[in-house]
Amino acid sequence: MRLRDKVAVVTGGQRGIGFAIARKFTREGAHVTIADIGNAAEEAASLSAIGANEARFIKTDVGSERDVKSMVDAVVAEHGRIDILVNNAGIEFYKPVTTTTEDEWDRLMRVNLKGVFLCSKAAIPAMRPSGGVIVNVASELGLVGEANVAAYCASKGGVVMLSKAMAIDHGPEGIRVNCLCPGPVSTKLLEEVFLASDDPERMRRSFEQRMVLNRLGTPDECADAALFLASEESSFMAGANLVLDGGWTTR
Repeated sequence: MRLRDKVAVVTGGQRGIGFAIARKFTREGAHVTIADIGNAAEEAASLSAIGANEARFIKTDVGSERDVKSMVDAVVAEHGRIDILVNNAGIEFYKPVTTTTEDEWDRLMRVNLKGVFLCSKAAIPAMRPSGGVIVNVASELGLVGEANVAAYCASKGGVVMLSKAMAIDHGPEGIRVNCLCPGPVSTKLLEEVFLASDDPERMRRSFEQRMVLNRLGTPDECADAALFLASEESSFMAGANLVLDGGWTTR
């Protein structure tokens, strides 16, 4: 068990990549807390059934400093520390700048970028005594541009650079910060994007054809990469971007 008795928080852990990471960490021996704005009580119970430690769910709006502080305080009250934070919570929509409303922009930035800032700000003091790891889930679209996702690209590019800056600030304190940049992954969030298009199957095929491997990624593949970044196997990595995109950014 590579994370035996580590205390881990996974934001946006109710479904998709976040739940796959929470499940992987549980199987690797961690005490996992799912922090999600949705009700993930059932998901936490399912993790408790497969792991050596009981998982828990704390309802959290990552864009609210009060919510985030309350969540971190609860984890520290129970375990005395936080060893691993995975900032995974995120939302997406398809629009260019010209048709994106101010409210849409603000909501996306609040979750995707401000949420990483607030959760890291709250968790870092709980990591300082014994060190820790922060894994920020960005996107291949934080590294390259794409049509009709201006706000999302901006938010994920911000996550990439925030990760580098935090790595510099907190690496000397024994806190490693790295970034995971998945490409298109078969999740409910992506399925919703496909279904909102005029031709879902055509859009799916266009995504698959963009990648060298000619397929979408899976949440479990992302969880494996997150486990690597969270474990001692990546002990000499700081401020790095681990790109897991099936070759999307090579074309």
